[in-house]
Amino acid sequence: MANGVLTAELADFCQSGISVILASRGTAGRPVVGRGLACRIDAEGRVRVIYREPANAAFQRAIATGAPIAVTFTKPYSHRSIQLKAPRAEIVRPAPPDGPAAFSQARAFRDELVAIGYAESLATGYTRFEPHELAALEFLPDRAFVQTPGPSAGSALSP
Repeated sequence: MANGVLTAELADFCQSGISVILASRGTAGRPVVGRGLACRIDAEGRVRVIYREPANAAFQRAIATGAPIAVTFTKPYSHRSIQLKAPRAEIVRPAPPDGPAAFSQARAFRDELVAIGYAESLATGYTRFEPHELAALEFLPDRAFVQTPGPSAGSALSP
């Protein structure tokens, strides 16, 4: 990846249909969280997160004010987690590839939740969205961290 923060393997991991948790801070400095549906990463390492706009209104407002962003990607089966950070993100219009990415990655996440023992109805409800709800943001991460539980949690990732 051109920005030096993400390797090709990490980019593949982030786009593999796993948990995507969004974090920022509101105008009063209090934490604001959200949940993404999918991620697309371009050759320059720019990260595009697709999310449900109605369910993430407070998070979207924080990002629109220029607040920093942190996104944590977690594979439920192994608990492998990484976190990407940037000083800001930009709210962008959904692009034609965003819908298919959201469908395929949400489906993969749903399937993994079922495989580790969650009820199919719960996993389906958790990953459900309507195409008209899709929104997107983009950021260029300047830092990446290990977040997998254990002694290395919080340490910087080196590409």
